[in-house]
Amino acid sequence: MSDRKLFIEIFRRIHSLGGCDASESFSRGWDAAVASCEDVLTELTGISYDDLDGGGSDG
Repeated sequence: MSDRKLFIEIFRRIHSLGGCDASESFSRGWDAAVASCEDVLTELTGISYDDLDGGGSDG
C-alpha cells in the first residue's frame, strides 16, 4: 500500500469516529476532537475529506 493510500485510509477511519450517539454536549465535543485530528492529518499530509473515495463515510 502506498503512503498516500495509507494516509487516506487513516483519514477515513478517523472521520468515521465522528457522529457518536451521545448527549448533545458530549457529541459536539467529540466531533470537534475528531475534526481536530482530521485537521492535523490534512496539515501534515495534504490528505482531506475530498480525497476519500466517494466522500467516504459521513461519520
